[in-house]
Amino acid sequence: MAEDLMDKVFSFFSSDGLTDEKQNMLKQILKELSQNKYSRFYRAKSEETDPTFTSFLFSVYKIIHPIKVFMQDEKKMSRLRQITVESSMDSNILETINRLDHTVLDNRAKSMAPDELIASIHADMNKLITQFDRGRMATADRCYEMAADLGQFVNYNFFGFFKKFDGHFADGSFIVEPKFPPIKTILMIDELTEFLAVSQALKPEDDWNGLLNLLRLCAGQDLVIHDQFLTMVRTLRELHTSKIVELMVQFTLKNPVWQWKPKVNHETVAEDWLAGKKLEVDKYIHKINDARKNSQINALTKQIFEATDLVRLENYTVQFSDAYRKRDLEYFLYAEGLNFLKAFLEDYLEKEIKDLCDILLIRGQWTNNIMSREMSAALNNLIEAAVPINDLDRVMAEDGGDGSRLRAAMLRIDRDKTQTRYINAIVTKNNDEALEIINGAAQNFITLGKHVKSLVEDVQKKHPELLMNWREINLASKEPIAQRMVNDFKKINYFIQLMHLCTQ
Repeated sequence: MAEDLMDKVFSFFSSDGLTDEKQNMLKQILKELSQNKYSRFYRAKSEETDPTFTSFLFSVYKIIHPIKVFMQDEKKMSRLRQITVESSMDSNILETINRLDHTVLDNRAKSMAPDELIASIHADMNKLITQFDRGRMATADRCYEMAADLGQFVNYNFFGFFKKFDGHFADGSFIVEPKFPPIKTILMIDELTEFLAVSQALKPEDDWNGLLNLLRLCAGQDLVIHDQFLTMVRTLRELHTSKIVELMVQFTLKNPVWQWKPKVNHETVAEDWLAGKKLEVDKYIHKINDARKNSQINALTKQIFEATDLVRLENYTVQFSDAYRKRDLEYFLYAEGLNFLKAFLEDYLEKEIKDLCDILLIRGQWTNNIMSREMSAALNNLIEAAVPINDLDRVMAEDGGDGSRLRAAMLRIDRDKTQTRYINAIVTKNNDEALEIINGAAQNFITLGKHVKSLVEDVQKKHPELLMNWREINLASKEPIAQRMVNDFKKINYFIQLMHLCTQ
């Protein structure tokens, strides 16, 4: 009887231009369909998918729907990633992780010097990398790959599939099982292809009980009955092994070489977790270094400045930089340092240091003219440094060239993401200019400080070698010249240290 059916079917499409080879291949597919364990799923004569196949999919849909709902919650999926990684760890690894917890580190910071704490953090991080080895990482990755495989399967468009049969079908409704009529398979090719692709990765030999237990931990309850789920996975594997769906599509399309492509997940959840932990640790170390740097900056500013109000810049400032920093944009990296530089130039260079240098350079009888010229050039360069500082601050004003562009770009950034690159380019350009100003000034202060130090040593000699008229110079100074030079050298030296900290 099967042979009669085959003859009738092929008499229908033998005139469609099929080659003898293809007809023979399709006859073989028809034969395999008739002998398949799941032959009931397909009506070859009418090329229809039988309601038994749709009912089977509906039974699968009922089982996995709670998992689909769970996996639509990003917070729960984030938790699943976390406990998937933790499930591959032993107590020793968890102990090391605990030592790197911020609360634990904060407590340790109360009794440990910053350098000692940083060294301890580095040691624990290296220990964690050794403990959480490739084998454990592979175990975690494989477990989460199973979760990803299951995720792509539960997110298969079952709802759209069933709507083809019943226009009133409601997603997640299981009170009444819909009545599925036969449907032309040609209308379902895309759905069947996708079903093959997303179900292929579910293998009975994998540790599904382990994954379901992790899902229970995240959800607070079992999402499926384990035995039902495992039976479903075995049945899906049998479907793939039988090739029933593949044969259905090949025969319907009259394409015996039709194939589908599996969707393969490759997860690096363990590596991502470890990278995240490294970043977390680096941020904590950065916080320690920032705190230490800020403490050093505060100590130096107290040594250098007498004034308490040191705000001199109006636009290129830490305050205005926060708006960019909060959006993860480039921000004013050297605002603090440039502001200190402007304050130092105004409060000390233009007053005390310039007055001292004028006495030394104009009244001094130098034996080394190269040294005096270097000192004079450094002083003049520092006096002129105020000009580019003011220019940069003005260009960053709301009505300045760059400030107006930044303001306009910030207003558009939410609806035009290309503004991010534009803003970063402008801020980076100004940061580069600020750094160039600071580095140039620091170098001139180094030159100035070096020569002042040499003069301090010279004035203390019984027979000075650099200046021949220290007594006359001392009379021209409002304070003892030796003490002034010592004090100014200290200020310059402290300020060079301050600039170094502000540009790290």
